[in-house]
Amino acid sequence: MRRKDSELSQEASREILESNNYAVVSLIDAEGLPYGVALDYIYKEDCLYFHGAKEGRKTDAMKKNPRACAVILGETKVIPNRFGREYVSAVAEGPITLIDDPEQKRKVMQWVVEHNSPDYLEKGYAVVEKLLERVLIYKMEIEKLSGKHGL
Repeated sequence: MRRKDSELSQEASREILESNNYAVVSLIDAEGLPYGVALDYIYKEDCLYFHGAKEGRKTDAMKKNPRACAVILGETKVIPNRFGREYVSAVAEGPITLIDDPEQKRKVMQWVVEHNSPDYLEKGYAVVEKLLERVLIYKMEIEKLSGKHGL
């Protein structure tokens, strides 16, 4: 990182992953073009887990070029009189593995339900069972993590 005074510790960077739900994942698509997509995620065991369709540009990109970069932006606030903003962000980099095994998909999708809908577990688990055949899990193993803050 160029500006060391803006750099966050590994612990603070992990806290950004733990306290947020959305990332912009940058990929190189099957035609070699840059492609960014906003995805919700679950952070577990030093990995980011995303889920989505089994087909499409995103999945094709991950199959062809399985490395990715995920940007997670935490709280932001414009500070007009300082002509800047307060913010925290984290950047995670690493390989993506596509998971289509039903048991592994079930486990990750149950994490999603437990994280996002803790008051509706029974109903959520039933939805997981209905979607299991159609969904694919994208597991990003974090090899490199950095974070920064502004103002």
